[in-house]
Amino acid sequence: MRAFLAILLLLIALPAAGHSYRTQGVMVGHVWAAPTRGSDTEVYVPLLNTAPAADQLVSIIAPTAKLAELVDGSSRRIGAIELPPNRPVVLKPGGFRIRLIGLDKPLRVGDRIKLTLVFAKAGTVAIEAHVEVGPSHG
Repeated sequence: MRAFLAILLLLIALPAAGHSYRTQGVMVGHVWAAPTRGSDTEVYVPLLNTAPAADQLVSIIAPTAKLAELVDGSSRRIGAIELPPNRPVVLKPGGFRIRLIGLDKPLRVGDRIKLTLVFAKAGTVAIEAHVEVGPSHG
């Protein structure tokens, strides 16, 4: 319960910091990416489906990568990430996350990368991931 409240507070507070987004029924918290290892990276983000019905994150559009995919905690490619109503889902290291393969340039701390998240019901939202060693939230 404590983790839920912390994530919920994070999602509510982030609009003031300018690092959050919203689409029809899905709140997207601070998006961050790890600096590249070779030409690949991973992207992490908290999501909250505020709609009354479940939704799914089904894909990512990443113009600067050859491939963008959703992966699980075992690094296996998956078709979607379930977003139950009013329950935060955090894409994080070691869990569900976005993998970008074949970036057109290395990413260093301080860089930003444009992406589009595609949801089954809520549609699309253009976002910008901040390249960080870990989330700074501010």
